Amino acid sequence: MKQINSSRLLPADDKFCRRLPLYRWLAAALTSIAVIACSAQQIFRRDGDPYLFVNAARQFMDGQDIYTRVGEHGNFYYYPPFFAFLNIPLTFLPGAVVIVLWSLASVCLLTWSMAAFYSGMTGQPFFSLPARTRWIVCFFSTALTARFTILHLRFGQSNILVLALAVLALTWLARKHDVRAGTAIGLSIVIKLTTLPFVFWFLARRNGKVLIGLVLGGLIGVVVPALVVGLHRDVNYHREWVETVALANAPGTGSWAGIGNISLRAQVDRFFLRVPTFAYKNKMYSVTVVELPPAIVRFLGQLALLCIALAIGWYALRFRNAPELVAQWGGFAFVFSLLPNFSIVAEIPHLVLLVPAYIYVVHIWYFQLTRDRLFRSLVLLSFVFTTLTTKTFCGQFVAGILTSLGVVSCGMLLLTAAIFRAGTLIQRESKIEPLMVRMCHEAF
Repeated sequence: MKQINSSRLLPADDKFCRRLPLYRWLAAALTSIAVIACSAQQIFRRDGDPYLFVNAARQFMDGQDIYTRVGEHGNFYYYPPFFAFLNIPLTFLPGAVVIVLWSLASVCLLTWSMAAFYSGMTGQPFFSLPARTRWIVCFFSTALTARFTILHLRFGQSNILVLALAVLALTWLARKHDVRAGTAIGLSIVIKLTTLPFVFWFLARRNGKVLIGLVLGGLIGVVVPALVVGLHRDVNYHREWVETVALANAPGTGSWAGIGNISLRAQVDRFFLRVPTFAYKNKMYSVTVVELPPAIVRFLGQLALLCIALAIGWYALRFRNAPELVAQWGGFAFVFSLLPNFSIVAEIPHLVLLVPAYIYVVHIWYFQLTRDRLFRSLVLLSFVFTTLTTKTFCGQFVAGILTSLGVVSCGMLLLTAAIFRAGTLIQRESKIEPLMVRMCHEAF
């Protein structure tokens, strides 16, 4: 008699549960390999950002200039003084230990951020969700953002810390801790201006308590460094940061206009200023469409940032009466999708901030809009434009041209469009269902 394979008789969930230990081992192994490889490269090449952070913290404690002195691997410190203050405890550790701890902390914070954001979306504790659902959503979200995460770990950047603070604020907001949530967002902004667009969201929603918390968090971040260096030097540090970082990299300056900066303001500079964008075989290339006066380019760059702020406000008002998945968490995903484009300087590792946005669209794809071709096309094209335009797939020259032309920025905007498309369709369905129920009652 022919034997029957019992595994074929098992439901899909049972099969998945049987394979779950293997998936866990694979995830742990891949994560360990990534942490070890990225940490080793930073240690041996001494090019990790934690070296820069620790060096700035030492200079900060000594009252030295932290903005005009080059770090160990030839980079300058660009963060506000508060971040240097936060790194003071790391100055007592060996550099290699700092690198490893930073990588481990980044992985833990990213994992927590994904779980916390998805838990908030679903309104359920993360581990109470079916294992299959958790793994599908987190796997595809991780796969879609793997390029950004690996590069972030490779250079030991701070964006995951900022992401975790923002997600923490949103989870507190979901629990009605408005002031606490605003304080966390304010602190994330003081560490790095990347999360500033959340201010536009809360202004549009007129959430006074969150705005009070934002001001409180900002004041804490500005004043706390004075506990170490004194009020006078703290004021000087902030003045120097504004002059040498914020204003020096503003639209129309041509600073950071190469393909290393993928924000919209850099794209405006590349199109309308005579600046080199990338080098290939000792030759510089530019993509200038027409050269305009710096004042006009500055206006166009500021206009692009204003359009992002208005888009956030429009979404907040447009979907304020939509289901919570769209009105609240869809709005948060919408803001996350615009963070790198709003920043005056955004590099590929900064795109790890897109993780919540991709979690949202993967969830919507899996549970809601399984047949909407436009939504699926926008998500897939976003992945293609942001990930598959790297030199690994296209070669250095083609990748340089594509990035110079703003393909990566366009990919992020496609993700934004996918979130808006999802909100429109889900809101429409939410209005149709009560109408159909009412019509059935009237008919019978």
